[in-house]
Amino acid sequence: MNSQITHTKLDKLNTFELYKHHSALTSSLSLLTEESKELALAELEACAHLRSSKLDGIHYHITKHEKLIEVGQEEKKLLDAALKHHKAEISALKSILSEVRRRGFADGNKLVGNKYIYHVIPNAQPTVEINSAVQDWSPQEQSDYAILEETLTTTICKTLDGSTILRQDQKTKHRCVPNVESIIDGYTHGKQLPQGVTVKQNYQIRTKRTLSTNA
Repeated sequence: MNSQITHTKLDKLNTFELYKHHSALTSSLSLLTEESKELALAELEACAHLRSSKLDGIHYHITKHEKLIEVGQEEKKLLDAALKHHKAEISALKSILSEVRRRGFADGNKLVGNKYIYHVIPNAQPTVEINSAVQDWSPQEQSDYAILEETLTTTICKTLDGSTILRQDQKTKHRCVPNVESIIDGYTHGKQLPQGVTVKQNYQIRTKRTLSTNA
């Protein structure tokens, strides 16, 4: 016996279509005979049940994806930690090559192994690392190794066609910043630098594979 007034396959409808179908059936109830109305009500009940099931399904899918996000975030933390570790290992290993070159044990810029040759080339300028605030330096250190940076910001307001300046405001900001050039110069001449300021000679490291009979 047919339990629907329409031939619609309710289980094939998506959530939006179920809402639309339920609304259309509801609005047509007043036009139906008593016998047809019973079929329509049965179809409405089935439609509402499927609609509710699909709504519940949305929650289940949201929860599933939230759990997957949590797993992914934990995995990302592990991957980030692993990447950080390996980058640190690479830096440590390269620092060995740089230190050998810095101490003058290299053949020019070359360090030669059985299978690999490392070209350890000094950068044109040393690197300045500053781990202290300029305000914490002594007055003499500030005088020798800091400069006053002045930032001037100009705000201009014009008419919409840009032809007339309505007003113009200027703001000036000052701050003491390290003078990298004077720090490098002081380092080069063996002068005492402020606490927390270091100058390092960094190197570019290039690796070349050799074809050696001793490999």
